Amino acid sequence: MIETKQLQYLVVCADLQSFSKAADVLYTSQPNVSKIIRTLEEELGFSLFERQSRGIRLTKKGKQAYDYACRAIEQVNQLAAYAGMDEGEELSIACNPSSWMSACFTEFYRSHKDENVLFQIMTASTEDVIRRCGSGLSDVGFVHMMEPQMVSFQYKLERNHLNFAELKRLKAMLYFGTHNPMGQKASVRDIPMEEIRLVQCYEDEFTLNHYWDIFRQEKEEDTKAQVAVITNSDYVMNDLLRNTDLGNISGAYLGPEEQSQGYPGLSLYEEEEPVIFGYVLRKDETPGIWAERFLEFIKGKL
Repeated sequence: MIETKQLQYLVVCADLQSFSKAADVLYTSQPNVSKIIRTLEEELGFSLFERQSRGIRLTKKGKQAYDYACRAIEQVNQLAAYAGMDEGEELSIACNPSSWMSACFTEFYRSHKDENVLFQIMTASTEDVIRRCGSGLSDVGFVHMMEPQMVSFQYKLERNHLNFAELKRLKAMLYFGTHNPMGQKASVRDIPMEEIRLVQCYEDEFTLNHYWDIFRQEKEEDTKAQVAVITNSDYVMNDLLRNTDLGNISGAYLGPEEQSQGYPGLSLYEEEEPVIFGYVLRKDETPGIWAERFLEFIKGKL
């Protein structure tokens, strides 16, 4: 039977590309590291590493095993974090970075802070939200994507045994930092996109600026906005928009307000609402009581 210790040794060896360096990190000897990796290879039935003169590197199957090991260790660590805690209920949320979602979660927590509940909220790319919900690390995930991306999105949901429910349609917006004079333009058609520099949260196939680039190529427009900063922090995003001339492509503000944090913005598709905001849940599973409560809270806010 494969043990967590073996997976930990695999991950450290792969990260450092050296048995001897891994031995130092793991507080053991190189022969012991080699022995544990060899035992794991025997159990799996294939080689994990190619031995080279200047170290080691993962084989093709080893790379797949490494990915599985990372996820397994993450789940074991998650379980260990619960050990010794008072018995109580839990709510784990994953979402794309969003000031609106942050404000909603804070309000929800304030309403339930005296109840015996462990709350978790993780911001992540759409692909990571899918992974977290599919593996059970998160009870519910909230994502944005463009309508033409739904075919690829649904494929990934099926692979992870997830369902998606739409909550709201939004305009796709180009927001400007407060120091960018282009925010005063009347239409996105008046803006030379090759002069725009963007700050975007994460980069995966579902980011809105990625689809915008594809859209412009289909329209035979060669120029595109340049992504200057990629971040997973909504705080960094807002600081850059407040203090620089960077822009941001994202969905319109989710609340009843018509603006997002006061930043000037223009619709990329005029009156169309191609951005879909919704949530993902595991198939054939009833959401826990706290996931249901949070979903009802979010629906009320919309």
